[in-house]
Amino acid sequence: MKVRNILVFAATLAMSATAFGQQRLADGRLSRDEMNQIRAEARAPIMLAKKEISLLPSFGAKTANPSVANLATIPSPYDDPDSFGNNVRFLGSLYAGTVYIYHSCTPQVLLDELGLTLAADDKCIVHNPPTAPMNQTQVLYDPAWEYTIPKNTLGNTLYVLTNNYPGFDAADPNGNPGPYMTFYAPVVTFVSTALNDPLAIDPSTGQPMNGQYTVSLTGSNLVNRTLAANDFVSEYRSYAGAGGRGFSRSYWRAVGLPDSVINKLFNRKLSLRFGIRVRVTGAVNFGQFYYTMRMLGD
Repeated sequence: MKVRNILVFAATLAMSATAFGQQRLADGRLSRDEMNQIRAEARAPIMLAKKEISLLPSFGAKTANPSVANLATIPSPYDDPDSFGNNVRFLGSLYAGTVYIYHSCTPQVLLDELGLTLAADDKCIVHNPPTAPMNQTQVLYDPAWEYTIPKNTLGNTLYVLTNNYPGFDAADPNGNPGPYMTFYAPVVTFVSTALNDPLAIDPSTGQPMNGQYTVSLTGSNLVNRTLAANDFVSEYRSYAGAGGRGFSRSYWRAVGLPDSVINKLFNRKLSLRFGIRVRVTGAVNFGQFYYTMRMLGD
């Protein structure tokens, strides 16, 4: 039996909040629609970054030629001038629990076969093909993963740093070849009365936000491969994720919020519900997905 153990350290780009598709082909492969949705999600940060730049107040403005002495202290249109020179404050940290995927979530089975006892905020999902496969993406939350920032705490930016730990084992019990897939993304839902404003429109749906908006954090990871005959794959990753401008005023302008809503968002109490979006298919017979994070702001 071939054994591959892969340990990868990497930093990945932030993903958008585009919904993950639900269709899957009969042999376990992702459908064309689902793959297109994944690709669209991967491209979303590019378009968002372009919109942020075009909405900066200084974009396109003519500036005096700086001298060599002060060149490094003058922000360009590609920086975030609203945060330029501001002090950074630590706003807390969080461990968002672990999502486990196994053929059974019965506590005794987990204890007997894995030596695992779920913590109060851990989650478990059954994936036991062909009789009980995980056939759709799930987004899991827990009240213990919620964090509230008091009003008038933020000036311009909320910046979230993540340490991501997705991992899985894959093997067919009969040694047959076949496709398998894992998808993991840390997510956060912003909850604020400011987002009840009729002008707060979700760009992915065109509908009112109704008080909340969900987006993926930095650290999404997709594995989509074909398992060889009599093969076994064990892959556990550990990597940090750092976004670009974070959830700054320019970010929210790029989402489409007017300044009147953005001002209320930053001036009022803001709750953040952290979660994990996950999906597996095919011969994945064990998975564990979790992250830790630290928040900074100015």
